[in-house]
Amino acid sequence: MFPRHEVPGVLDRAASAGVLGVLVPATGGEDLDTTLGLAADYPDRVLAATGVHPHEAASLDAGLKKRIEQSLNRDGVVAVGEIGLDYHYMNSPREDQLDALGWHLDLALEADLPVVLHNRESWADLEGMLAERRGRLRGVCHSFAEGPGEARRVLELGLWIGISGMVTFKAADNIREMVAALDPGRVLVETDSPFLAPVPHRGRQNEPAYIPLVGRRLAEEWKKTAEDVASNSSAGFRELFGVSEDWPALSKGSPAGSL
Repeated sequence: MFPRHEVPGVLDRAASAGVLGVLVPATGGEDLDTTLGLAADYPDRVLAATGVHPHEAASLDAGLKKRIEQSLNRDGVVAVGEIGLDYHYMNSPREDQLDALGWHLDLALEADLPVVLHNRESWADLEGMLAERRGRLRGVCHSFAEGPGEARRVLELGLWIGISGMVTFKAADNIREMVAALDPGRVLVETDSPFLAPVPHRGRQNEPAYIPLVGRRLAEEWKKTAEDVASNSSAGFRELFGVSEDWPALSKGSPAGSL
């Protein structure tokens, strides 16, 4: 997440690029209030998701659960996230991650909110927990990097797939192979900021202004126009997160991303 004093510039650069609104996910107790504050300070440009990232799953105690539950009543909160599983770094024990994910998924169902899902080297366990709630759960598997079969399974489960700047990387043929198997109408274009900046900005801090670069690469892969990709992503964003068409961020059909 960007330092607070940089946010106005980040949002202005995004708007200049045609990205008029963003969804900002919390990752845990330390940035929960900051995330909520951004949605409160910029209600026409920022929406929030609240939850605990799998890296921080071990910190999910009763006090933090209560804070997250209370946050769902705040203006601008439209999802539970970023939640999920990450077995690459294992910054929290596997059992803590599984327990935290189950709690978050059930909270989202109770609150009738979608989820923003993280997955790294944990697909089997994640797929199992999502399948248990098939037909009831809404959400997006963000910055998805599994294969075509797993991507099709995500869609079968009624979820969306988020595509980040990885699709532009020279060596990311696996991502482009997966993208080719997707229904463009079920894809959201996103940043995963501050990570995964698309080419030609790879290696720098990512930001929402770069989202059109991801959309253009997707347009090339699907042999569609960039305008079609932006329109589909915006419509999907509105549908998934329950955003009205008069929210200024989407009033021009421009894509929304994550800050």
